[in-house]
Amino acid sequence: MAVFDCDTIVVGGGISGLGAAMTLKKRGQTVRLLESRGYLGGAMLTVPDQGYLLEFGPNSLMVTPDEPLMQWIRETGIEGHIIPTSGTGKNRFVLREGNLLPLPLSVASFIRSPLLSWKGKLRLLKEWGIPPKTDGMEETLGHFVRRRFGEEALRYLMDPFVKGIYASDPDLLSVGAAFPILRDMERHHGGVFRGMLSRLIRKKKSRSTNSYPGLFSFPAGVGEMVSAFEAYMGDDAGVHAEVTKWTMMEEGGFQVGLQYDDQEYYITSRNLVLATSAPDAGEILGPFLEGTSELLKSIPYAPLASCYVGFSREKVTHPLDGFGVLCPTAESRKILGVIFSSSLFPGRAPEGKVLLTVFVGGMTGQKLAHAFDEDLERIVLGELKDLLGIVGRPDFFRIHRWERAIPQYVLGHEDRVRRIRAGLPPHIRLAGNYLEGVSVAKAFASGVRAAEEILSL
Repeated sequence: MAVFDCDTIVVGGGISGLGAAMTLKKRGQTVRLLESRGYLGGAMLTVPDQGYLLEFGPNSLMVTPDEPLMQWIRETGIEGHIIPTSGTGKNRFVLREGNLLPLPLSVASFIRSPLLSWKGKLRLLKEWGIPPKTDGMEETLGHFVRRRFGEEALRYLMDPFVKGIYASDPDLLSVGAAFPILRDMERHHGGVFRGMLSRLIRKKKSRSTNSYPGLFSFPAGVGEMVSAFEAYMGDDAGVHAEVTKWTMMEEGGFQVGLQYDDQEYYITSRNLVLATSAPDAGEILGPFLEGTSELLKSIPYAPLASCYVGFSREKVTHPLDGFGVLCPTAESRKILGVIFSSSLFPGRAPEGKVLLTVFVGGMTGQKLAHAFDEDLERIVLGELKDLLGIVGRPDFFRIHRWERAIPQYVLGHEDRVRRIRAGLPPHIRLAGNYLEGVSVAKAFASGVRAAEEILSL
């Protein structure tokens, strides 16, 4: 009978890998979490720089009380550290015809808002009478919104929303894969407004007493959560450990070769969880699972450049009284949007300064994501001058790039994921934000699901 170094090896120390490894460890398995970079957390990386606190990945979190991520926040004792967004954080601006217009948050504000014309508002309200689609064919998000709400709602409501979540175009995404709740509302309730009403009624009847902070972070940024998870893993997690090869052993289990401090080591396990990007998982599986490997490598990703700009407060005309601003495709801007980082949480900028996080690239601006640093700075500063009335030079400017920032849930994505999972041997599982949702909570949950499947073997 084979003797293994551990029960499970988890490759990839991002948030999904942490979800898998912590779940397995809590349930009594011996685990080795391997991360090629010098830190855990993947995109969940908080970096202090010259008095600013930069979030290289998500700027905030949204987690419901019953999701696994919130359960682990409680488990690691940091629930009391949570800080919600400031009171103005609920305000979101959308650019239309050069003006920053607040997204309506009530029926009264929707009626008064110039974000949609009266014609656009009336077309949106006709959604109540639009019959549900019944042909069973997969549909893009863009087609779904045009069909149910009209072109104007697509341009100035859904398009900027998609920019903020997927850095993408509604006509590229599958509505069922990217926003399954919309498809399900139409299927089960006959329409989106009908589905929203049903959910509201159920919510009132349940009268849940669970606290729900909405958008939140921590005093030291989202990296504070990663640090708590890293402490839970202790010596069972290793960084600078790059997987170079692997094999399925004749007696069962896996032998994994890894490079660590210029030395090659081998470690064996009964199970293997790959919590990397889809293309990286495809590369690892390629030698033994060619079909599954090609499916993984076919999942597209949006590139993104995040630009962090610090100004003295008096140089910014706009009050920055909100979460940020999104730029619809129809406005032909060179940036996707801006987060007012120092308006959301305390401690994000030095006294008397403000921090803005500007996003460039995505699926509709891939060349801009790869622009030279000096060109990117010129573009960003020009856009900020137009949008926020900024004068003068910034006190701080830094760029961070993600070549594979956000997986794209394009047409066929759900079928592709089903085929990928069906092609895996029993003791190999996958985790990542390309499987069940791109949010931090969904990515973490995919790791928990992988662990649960391993534990059920």
